[in-house]
Parts: sequence; C-alpha cells; structure tokens
Amino acid sequence: MAEASVVKETCIQAACFFLPFFESGEWRRKGKAPWKVLKKEPGITPDALRELAAYTEKRISRSADCMAALLSIHDDWQVTVKKDGVWMETETMIYEDILPRLQAAEITEDDYVLYSEYTRKWGML
Repeated sequence: MAEASVVKETCIQAACFFLPFFESGEWRRKGKAPWKVLKKEPGITPDALRELAAYTEKRISRSADCMAALLSIHDDWQVTVKKDGVWMETETMIYEDILPRLQAAEITEDDYVLYSEYTRKWGML
C-alpha cells in the first residue's frame, strides 16, 4: 500500500484581490488615472466629464468581469464593497493557483491589485 504524502503547512496565506472602480493600472506605468487628472485641470468641460463617465463605466464593468472570474475559480471569498472598489479575500486557495486561471480568463494585472499576507501557524522563523 502506497503511503499518502503529508504536506506540512507552516503558514496560512491570505490572498486579497482589490478590483478598483477608478483606475486601470495607470500607477504601474507611472501614469495618472483620469480622475486624478481631471481634479487638477483648471476648467472642466462637459466633454471631459463625459469621457470620465465612459472610463468609469468601463472600469466598473471590468471589475465585475474580474469578480465573476474569481467566483468561478473559487467559492470561498469574503467580499467587501467600498467606495473605490471591491475587495475579495480568501485563505482557502493560494494566489499562485488563481493567477494562471485569471490570465486564461483574459483578466490582466490592470484589472486588479493583489495583496498577500502570510500568518505563521506554528514554530519559529
């Protein structure tokens, strides 16, 4: 009879995905989101406001796409909606397993910000 392999986990990983409503990875490219640009412009025009509305609609829709993809990958999420986006957190699936599936669903790094925390279960480092 074959012996079952034993996995000794010493840490708990919390994978937290932030799905922003108002940015699309501009900070990664050292750019500025339209919301930040609009705040600094001296005179706002109706067209500039319409462009911002279209951008925001696209971002929120993309956040919904990302949320749907994450829910299809795993069903144990703590979901929190804030004024600037959606936070989805899990401790029951590691992000290394989630990222390739997001990529396969055509979700890019511009659609989310990933935070990961590790909590020591036992022992010393």
